[in-house]
Amino acid sequence: MKPRLRKKTVRAIFLLHRWLGITLGSMMCVWCLSGFVMLWKAWPQPDEMRAGLAHERVQLDTAGVLPPLEGSYRSFRIVMAGAIPVLQTTRDTGAARSFDLRTGKALSLSPDDLENEAARYAGPGRVSVRFEGLRDHDQWILNTKGHQSGFYRYAFDDPQKSLVYLSPVNGDVVQATTEATRFWSWLGAIPHWLYPSLLKRHQRLWVNTLIILSGAGIILTSLGLWIGWRRLGAGRQISPYRGTHFLHHVTGLIFGLMLLSWITTGFLSMNPAGLFAPGPAPGWVTRLNRAVTSTELEALLETLRAHPESRFRDIRLSAWGDKAFIAVIDDEGKRLTLDPALSPLPLTVEPLKQALGRDGIAASVAVLEHDDSYYFSTRHLKRPFPVFRVTGDDGVRLYLDARCGAQLLVAEAGAKGSRWFIYGPHDLNFFGWLRTPLARLLIRLPLLLGVSAICLTGLCLGIMRLRFRITTTRTKRRKQDRSGTSG
Repeated sequence: MKPRLRKKTVRAIFLLHRWLGITLGSMMCVWCLSGFVMLWKAWPQPDEMRAGLAHERVQLDTAGVLPPLEGSYRSFRIVMAGAIPVLQTTRDTGAARSFDLRTGKALSLSPDDLENEAARYAGPGRVSVRFEGLRDHDQWILNTKGHQSGFYRYAFDDPQKSLVYLSPVNGDVVQATTEATRFWSWLGAIPHWLYPSLLKRHQRLWVNTLIILSGAGIILTSLGLWIGWRRLGAGRQISPYRGTHFLHHVTGLIFGLMLLSWITTGFLSMNPAGLFAPGPAPGWVTRLNRAVTSTELEALLETLRAHPESRFRDIRLSAWGDKAFIAVIDDEGKRLTLDPALSPLPLTVEPLKQALGRDGIAASVAVLEHDDSYYFSTRHLKRPFPVFRVTGDDGVRLYLDARCGAQLLVAEAGAKGSRWFIYGPHDLNFFGWLRTPLARLLIRLPLLLGVSAICLTGLCLGIMRLRFRITTTRTKRRKQDRSGTSG
């Protein structure tokens, strides 16, 4: 490259980095500063035990009519929605429907039906409850599955200023927030994920906005690294700069690669062009447990009516390998597994192995009591244990809840790639010890401080540059005005 062209190219790179920093600097600072909050404050989610106890105890004295049940079903669930006994059916495809067991018709729940359930979840200390409508694009449910159909929102005049959201389909508590969790979310997760409801409700626009901003951040950071290394040792010292510019240069040299890693993995987490998009689960995952039949459901209902002393809040009939069983939540919030005759039936690996052998599926089964490489708890998601891990010869891992047999996670090729190339580097959670509070304090916090220093000093430089340009422009105009007046 000719010297003159090289000089113009270098100048263009410096100018592009400067103006990208001026336009994007505030967003980069928001991402960094909100990251401090997210180190300790997670996105609000309902308490699992309290949500299970929000339902009334199952009463089947008025339940007498089953809906027409045809085809294959993954599970049947019986629960109370207010005073209404509900049957929720889930097909092999995952499609779910709810029926009123008093009439056999599709369920239609009113806000009054669920007010007491919301109050039970909110707990003692409440003064009054206020129904605030059916919400489908509320700030706190935008990442809750099924929000497009809408959830009932109840506000409580308790010390915590609780908001509780219930599904009009089955009466489940699907989300709950307090004044404190909402406050920290506005400082942490919402700005970090660009989650304001006005943007997030438009899913395609939200995705494209994050892709564009994070993509521009990659260019900004890459140019900054190139400039930083180019200026390293210019003159007789490490950096030719002074003051804020010196801090920006030095912190960029030390923490710039970490900033580039974080912004790049944030960009990739949006799956641009379908990159790292999760793929379909292999066929053996859906064949592992057999379907349950309406005949087995009818037999279970008869057994429950014959044992009115049973104190269950939630009853789910499904199959474990070839054996039908029921998973229940009792009055104390404990999860139990029983056979269809209501006798204890601990879930073991043997029925799974038999089902695998029956279908000729080459896979191994293990019981996990703690995290592994793909199934682990984070600040934003608490995983239940123990679980059964089924590993196929294709490398796909299926994790099943040992308390009720439900599928918790399928780690196929796309999910594995995301774990190691996106979320592992972004959250720095490759190993169990990296997910401990001590590692958060000694490793992630210092790195985040260094990266934040890059962005804050860059923002300051951008503001200083803008002020200089504005002042220079005004001075030139004044001189021109004076020259015109003199002439």
